[in-house]
Amino acid sequence: MKTIVTLLTAFALLAFAGVSSAAIDVTAATTSISSDGTAAITAIGGALVGLAGVAVVFKWAKGAIFG
Repeated sequence: MKTIVTLLTAFALLAFAGVSSAAIDVTAATTSISSDGTAAITAIGGALVGLAGVAVVFKWAKGAIFG
């Protein structure tokens, strides 16, 4: 409990001390996420739809065989 209070006190002191931060350029990271992330999400979505299709066919076949 003492550690948590110490951490919260340190955070409050930093927040109210007017700590300045330098501007960080994130354009390269956001561009990479926008282009590469869309392709990855599309591939994962396609795989999930494919797996759902396989599960439905398996369930249908199992029901047809074991009725």
